[in-house]
Amino acid sequence: MKIERYQIEEHNSKLAQLHQRKSEFLSQDLEGTENIIAKLMKFRIAIPSWALGTGGTRFARFSGGGEPRSLEEKIEDIGVLQQLNQSSGAISLHSPWDIPENIQATKVLAAQHGRRFDAMNSNTFQDQPGQKKSYKFDSMQHVDKAVRRQAIEHNIEAIKYGVDLGSESLTVWLADGSCFPGQLSFKRAFENTLESLQKVYAALPEKWKIRYAGIGLHDSSAALIPFLASFQEPFMLLSTGTWCVSLNPFNQLPLTEDELKKDCLCYISYKGNPVKASRLFAGNEHEQQTKKIS
Repeated sequence: MKIERYQIEEHNSKLAQLHQRKSEFLSQDLEGTENIIAKLMKFRIAIPSWALGTGGTRFARFSGGGEPRSLEEKIEDIGVLQQLNQSSGAISLHSPWDIPENIQATKVLAAQHGRRFDAMNSNTFQDQPGQKKSYKFDSMQHVDKAVRRQAIEHNIEAIKYGVDLGSESLTVWLADGSCFPGQLSFKRAFENTLESLQKVYAALPEKWKIRYAGIGLHDSSAALIPFLASFQEPFMLLSTGTWCVSLNPFNQLPLTEDELKKDCLCYISYKGNPVKASRLFAGNEHEQQTKKIS
């Protein structure tokens, strides 16, 4: 898909006067608007390659009609984004989903669209087809050295692809952890993670940086914050999407054996309190039912 330049110019020209009036109005009460605008003009976003499907950033799990089918089509789509916002000059690739088959051809295509390659993103939080060792019980901090070695080698492989593409950084998604107290030794987990990352660091080329997407508050838990801060009466929050999750922050009873068997679990509130929840993999159910009727 390509949008002709004249089409963008025609659209912008219709809004130019209104935009100018709003800008002048804000400038009357807001100091430093020119500096703010200058900073916004310099702002750049690296578009993640896995966010261009109909599933958005849900790790390309559910595909749909009309979405890009290959890395080449994703690069072209990002070219359209750059045309529209002038801030999407880079693409951040995911390994192994978006590894190019022909490095040189991919670089040429990216250059034609004015794109450069930002951080490479490794994946040690999700098992891939043909993978020998599972990451179900962690990766970089796994108690099994063979699993850690596999995770390390995968990160080093992502670095090598990045070097060929002109990238200068690696993003490591550290999703390791545990669900309940006592499931792991924090000391041993830290030592294993440190050892694994040291080996990844040793493989980094000069000038390369490493970024971490680490453990934080789950998005479902974060969704509770405005409600817990605003309402005193007990309530239940139902979050729908790929996962349908019901959260009850006012049920303080421990999870029963039957609830655990039915995939119930405890999230955590921003104050550190347990939040009892049940969940349904509705996205997968949708996919399975679609296959039956197709």
